[in-house]
Amino acid sequence: MSTAQPKASPRTAPSGQESGLRKGSIGLGGALMQSIAQISPTLGIFYTIAFTTGQAGVSAPLTYLAAFLVCLVIAVPMLGLARHLPSAGGFYTYVSAGIGPMAGFMTGWLYAIMVTIVPAALSAFTGAVLEDELGGKYGIGVPWWAYSVVILVICFACAYRGIVISIKFLVVMTCFEMAVGLGLAVAGLSMPGKGGVNLDGFNPANITNGSGFFLAIVLSIFAFTGFESAAVVGEESRDPKRIIPKAIIGSLVLIGVFYVVTAWGLQIGWGTQNLAALADSPTAPAFVLADRLFNGASIIILIALVNSGLGVCIACTTSATRTLYGIARTGALPAILARVQRKHRTPIVAVYAQSIIAIIICLAAGIPMGPFNLFNLLGTTGTFVYIPIFILMNIAAFIFFFKRHRDEFSVWAHVAAPIVSTVALVVIAYNSIVPLPDFPVLLAPFVALFYVLLGVALLVFRNLRPGRRDWMQHAGELPDVD
Repeated sequence: MSTAQPKASPRTAPSGQESGLRKGSIGLGGALMQSIAQISPTLGIFYTIAFTTGQAGVSAPLTYLAAFLVCLVIAVPMLGLARHLPSAGGFYTYVSAGIGPMAGFMTGWLYAIMVTIVPAALSAFTGAVLEDELGGKYGIGVPWWAYSVVILVICFACAYRGIVISIKFLVVMTCFEMAVGLGLAVAGLSMPGKGGVNLDGFNPANITNGSGFFLAIVLSIFAFTGFESAAVVGEESRDPKRIIPKAIIGSLVLIGVFYVVTAWGLQIGWGTQNLAALADSPTAPAFVLADRLFNGASIIILIALVNSGLGVCIACTTSATRTLYGIARTGALPAILARVQRKHRTPIVAVYAQSIIAIIICLAAGIPMGPFNLFNLLGTTGTFVYIPIFILMNIAAFIFFFKRHRDEFSVWAHVAAPIVSTVALVVIAYNSIVPLPDFPVLLAPFVALFYVLLGVALLVFRNLRPGRRDWMQHAGELPDVD
């Protein structure tokens, strides 16, 4: 059926510039890889398995399965919004169309600033892993920040050249890293440690610490975040109303299978009778296991992790620049951020702005704090930012379908699923701060609050001033997409 959404009024492009992103550039595979890469599969599993095992013991694979089911519920209301509102603005457009432009601006702003800054933390983390592994095993003395800058420069180059080259990078890198992760899991199942091959990880009777099991689920849920990022490439996709919802749900299903199988294989390969050593391993368990199973070839794991770190930075850069472009196009951010480069049809000013901010934060905060502290701080900050974003999206979905598409309104998709996921998100928020975490993660809720206050300041002192409110008429509108 025709959705008959209002279209965004075309704005005059600066002299010598094309108006709009390059439509029809990517298909379902490209949109799928955008979401999967932003989830960062191997980083997500290789650097959470020790924590989830420490909290849940042999039941760690079950925590990833539970997290997958929770994320499916979170995704349900988003699928309908993605089908009706394929826009580079993503959450900005969704919440503006459902709740209103002010809530939409705050949601879009929070998502934009988070994914603008996250590459600083991820590149620092990846650089630190490279420094530790290459320095410790091969005597290569390059500092972490040099690797990080190279990663961010590569991200800039991909973003500058356009969505097609970015997606090509993501397809190759993501397929490789997932193949390595599954390969390690299969090797673990083929050559199990003490305890042999068993299904203990999927037996609820083995949950001995309910609190620890819950905390492991919390971390596992946020190992799935990024599935939503296919939404921002809607305008550059072919038949976005069909493929973007498929990419969102497809990325969740694929990563759900990947996490569960890989977690199970890692535990079996390590030995389910010796999981305390896995949880306490000073080195990422994947490196230890690869050295044993692949005869010292843990360099393969390192390559996969670098792929994952680079891939998530590229995907976040795409998400950040498209969201900034989508907001600025309506006038809610400076119009220069909506300027599109003529040759590659990329939001060129947004690309420069995001890259410069990420490099500055990576160096200015990462060098004094240390790369791992920066990663932990900004990663946890992302957790606090995602929570209000998803809650506002839930409310927007209910209002949008109840008021504007009553014939498609579903009690499950627009009432039950939003309530269940909102309650889950509130519980997650509570358990993330009670008891208070150690420094520097202790600062995360305050950094998230700073993001909010900065957005409120922009809204009040710029966007709501007399004569500056035209953007409110366009916030929930769509560009011309098929």
